[in-house]
Amino acid sequence: MGLFDKVKNMVNKVTGGGATVTISMEGDSLKAPVKVNITAVVKDAPIEIKKVYLRFHSVEKINIPKKEVPNYQGTFDLNIEKEVFNRQEFVVAEAQTLEAGQTYNWSYDVTINDPQAMPTYFGKYVSHEWEFFAALDAKGNDPDSKWQAHKLA
Repeated sequence: MGLFDKVKNMVNKVTGGGATVTISMEGDSLKAPVKVNITAVVKDAPIEIKKVYLRFHSVEKINIPKKEVPNYQGTFDLNIEKEVFNRQEFVVAEAQTLEAGQTYNWSYDVTINDPQAMPTYFGKYVSHEWEFFAALDAKGNDPDSKWQAHKLA
């Protein structure tokens, strides 16, 4: 491994840029499993990972423009986010080495076993959204999909 490769590998560890991770979801019911498809495209250096993991939760968001709040003296809109369905994490795949230039795919069925789980909704000021996140547990910053909203009824 040359000096340039070592520098590139170090940058990927710090930034999480060694792979691009994306997710897609199949299914839109709280009463049936949601299939989460995870894809990782490894860039130009192999990555040793401890695991592939998936997280999900639901978040209620309140967004009220300052002009809509009576007697509000603040200068900012009112924005509040509260996790409603607590974050859950699942191991999708165990430790492995992902080879440079390769694409890897995993799937995981998520079942929400909570009769109190709220469906996705969007009101004038309040919304409730389900969000999913997948990542590769690697040294340094984990390459991840960022949180992705998915509508569940």
